[in-house]
Amino acid sequence: MTFRPDQASAEASGFVVHTEGSTVPLFGTYSVENGQLNFRPRFPLSPDVTYIAAFGGGDPAVGLVLPANKRVIASTTRVLAMYPSATVIPSNQLKLYLVFSAPMQSGDVWPKIHLIDQDGKPSVLPFVELDQELWNRDHTRLTLLFDPGRIKRGVKPNVDMGPVLEEGKRYTLIIDREFKDGNGAPLAETFRHEFTAGPAERRGIDPTNWKITAPAAATVNPLVIDFDRPLDYALLQDVFHIPGVEGVVSTGPGETQWRFQPTQRWKVGEYSLIVDMALEDLAGNRIGRPFDVDTLVSPAERITQATTSLTFRVK
Repeated sequence: MTFRPDQASAEASGFVVHTEGSTVPLFGTYSVENGQLNFRPRFPLSPDVTYIAAFGGGDPAVGLVLPANKRVIASTTRVLAMYPSATVIPSNQLKLYLVFSAPMQSGDVWPKIHLIDQDGKPSVLPFVELDQELWNRDHTRLTLLFDPGRIKRGVKPNVDMGPVLEEGKRYTLIIDREFKDGNGAPLAETFRHEFTAGPAERRGIDPTNWKITAPAAATVNPLVIDFDRPLDYALLQDVFHIPGVEGVVSTGPGETQWRFQPTQRWKVGEYSLIVDMALEDLAGNRIGRPFDVDTLVSPAERITQATTSLTFRVK
């Protein structure tokens, strides 16, 4: 940085640069060349920081202010997908997942998320606005939780405000471009996802309704499970386990299929597929346990086991 002599005190015996709000000097060297005072910092100056030059150990309050050089951060982050991915979801849907292309900032996300109905009317408090937002570990997936009190029948929030989603109506989820990524940049574009609320799903999950397609021995063909309904996208990544077999998990269209690609060839034999009982469908129903049940008419069964298992044979 360069200064003319008339910008400095004639009695200056030294040259110090302070960051705004701090009296800690920057390290560097200075020289007078061609009638100009030059300061060369030892390390590059940081953008977005205002510096103040004070001469002769003078008061930074009367020094020369060097305005911050604001960084221009490219907007490249996008919402890659919303799950469930189907265009029709249950009217008693419990969760939505937003998947981003890069880590995001947390805090104050709710004003940037909107649910609009087919008439352009915004939903009032459709999601549980938790202070502790539900991010995955690397901040690339955010869980939006519909208010359970407006899903369960006969509960006061449902009676007073009605359900968030009404069967047969179309809705649009909108994520504002002002949603900031981990670098402080806004999204590259506003995200919009349209879907229709279908019939409510109130049945517990029954694994006997699944179709298991076993792979052939001596191949690396995937084990495939076709479900009788869409299941929870995030849980499908973690709830299945085949003891002694390593592989990669993926889900099929509409989260109605689970695929397991082994890292080594299958051997002939019988295998166990361990299923965590935490598995849910889109409405929060679990294996043998509906999310919303009238306990006076149909008492809920108490399930204490943590897992269940299915078997398949490789030939």
